[in-house]
Amino acid sequence: MERFPEARGTGLPGAAGCEYRALGTERRSVAARCPLCQREFSVLAKLGPALATCPSCGLRLACDQPAPAGPDELDRWLAGEPLCPRQLNDRQRAWRWCRRRPYLCGLLATSAVVLLALAVFSLAGYCYTSTKLTRTDLQRRRAEQRQQQAESIAAGRARLAAEKQRQADRESAARRAAEERLERAEADRMKAERDRRRAEQQQAVAAREARLVLARQLADDSQQLLTNRPHHSLFLAGESLRAQLQEGLAPNRTTEQVLRDALARIGQRGLAGHRGPVRAAAISPDGCWLISGSNDGTARLWDLSAEDPEASAIVLRRHRDRVVALAVSPDGKRLVTAGDDSIVILWDLTADDPSMTAVVLEGHRGPVHAVAISADGCRMVTAGGGHGISDYAARLWDLGRAGPIAEPTVLRGHEKPILTVVISPDGRWVATAGEDETIRLWNLSARYPAAEQIVLQAHEGPIHALAVSPNSQWLGSGSYDGTARLWDLRTIDSSSEPIVLRGHQGWVATVAISPDGRWLATGSFDNTARLWDLTAGDPSADSVVLRGHRGRIRATAFSPDGRWLITGSLDKTVRLWDLSAEDPSAVAIVLRGHASPINTLAVSPDGRWLATGSGETIGSQDNTIRLWDLRLDALLETARLAAARSLTTGQRQQLLMEASKRSESLR
Repeated sequence: MERFPEARGTGLPGAAGCEYRALGTERRSVAARCPLCQREFSVLAKLGPALATCPSCGLRLACDQPAPAGPDELDRWLAGEPLCPRQLNDRQRAWRWCRRRPYLCGLLATSAVVLLALAVFSLAGYCYTSTKLTRTDLQRRRAEQRQQQAESIAAGRARLAAEKQRQADRESAARRAAEERLERAEADRMKAERDRRRAEQQQAVAAREARLVLARQLADDSQQLLTNRPHHSLFLAGESLRAQLQEGLAPNRTTEQVLRDALARIGQRGLAGHRGPVRAAAISPDGCWLISGSNDGTARLWDLSAEDPEASAIVLRRHRDRVVALAVSPDGKRLVTAGDDSIVILWDLTADDPSMTAVVLEGHRGPVHAVAISADGCRMVTAGGGHGISDYAARLWDLGRAGPIAEPTVLRGHEKPILTVVISPDGRWVATAGEDETIRLWNLSARYPAAEQIVLQAHEGPIHALAVSPNSQWLGSGSYDGTARLWDLRTIDSSSEPIVLRGHQGWVATVAISPDGRWLATGSFDNTARLWDLTAGDPSADSVVLRGHRGRIRATAFSPDGRWLITGSLDKTVRLWDLSAEDPSAVAIVLRGHASPINTLAVSPDGRWLATGSGETIGSQDNTIRLWDLRLDALLETARLAAARSLTTGQRQQLLMEASKRSESLR
């Protein structure tokens, strides 16, 4: 590096550019040139080497400034005396040596720094290692102390656990011993309990056997006393049946028969009021009204909810001749009656006085033998006719909401009086049949039902009865030719061939189909009823014959639950055939009480009441309606009340004691 010495305020040669404040001045202005960008600049530097930074490129470089001559040397030099070199001390010589050998000096300095750093690092490592070893040793000693403490604690716990285990073993042994004692005690208790239950069962069996023996004795006594002491028989039969029911046994049919016979003997009278044979009967859907029609030209409403239905009967007087047919609408609000006076009357059962709101429907020119109302209550069919009168037509009435329309649809085709009419439950078909030995089907779904009819010709005698199955598949018919026939309404047409049901030896006067659609029942003038299984592949192949009546069967009906088939006969009795029995023909309950033949039957929708209507013969005039309890529990209550009215408490207890003594002798 070039130097540019300057001297301000002096005339010394070679001192240009250098500034001297005085002897011993510490800093001087030094000119320097950057070796990178070649820029010249001046810096203030101490004596000796100095570092400078280029203001242009920022390069740091070293600048050397010679030490000024001292005042003595300067004076000698100015005086022309020779100058002696200045004596340098060790520090200055070392400095000069370093300036002359910068690389070696740098290497030595670097080596010294490295050695120093290594020494420092070694010392630090030694200190760190020593500290770490000290800390590790401290941790080891602490760990050993903790281990010793843990071992001490573990040993204490082990001793405690061993003690607890020994205690637990002692307790377990004591518990096992206690459990063994408890098991022995429980075994003894269970044995005693079994013995007790066995004794109780034996006692219960003995008591039950005693009660059953007593029930049988009561039944035997009731049967023996039926003829001479019906009140005693009634009480004993009721007690016997009640005992059987309490024991979960089916009631004995013979005892039930004795009970019903006793009720009939003690004077359970029918509903009297009609002055002629009862020809038709029905019970309203709500079970409140029993309706009857008679040859005396009246219909009567009997209130079944009243304590004395006979006293509160309502007499409907509008007909001028016999009332032979009636029907109640499904909603129970309307009653239709028809008879030999050629008129049909529509009565409002919701009115306080139905006679004041009665609607007379005219149009028939002969007796009306049959009426039917559709399941929806919107349509009604009436049919009849008489010999010598050419009106053998049925009439279809649209009941509507306000009442029937003025003009009915006339269904013509029969050539003789129509005796029976039905409407299928689905409301599609009207079936009419009568003395011309034909059945005619009228399609109510057609636009003009009167113009579309299907004529079924198969019977060889007048047809007196029709019935349709609940699913509207089967139409059953009964004829005076001694046969019943089944027609499949699903495939019906004029060429259809029916299933012929043969077996009766007399006229088939009545037919009915069970609510479940399984059985077709036929009642005949041969004094028998038959059951035909409609679910069989061939219903005509076999039938169940029900024998017992001693007169012609005039009426049949099924109970709403399908359990009972009910038949009414000219022998003045009604029979209940239990269809739930394995052999319904084996046992039948006979309802006695009427003094004349049975003309009509009606069962209440709830299955409790059976109403039977009777007529008159040359030797007797019954003309009553009787109500029979089909539910055994209600029948037993009726019997209990009747026995309570006729027997004192002492008499009833005496009867039970006597029967009990006789039953004990039997055991």
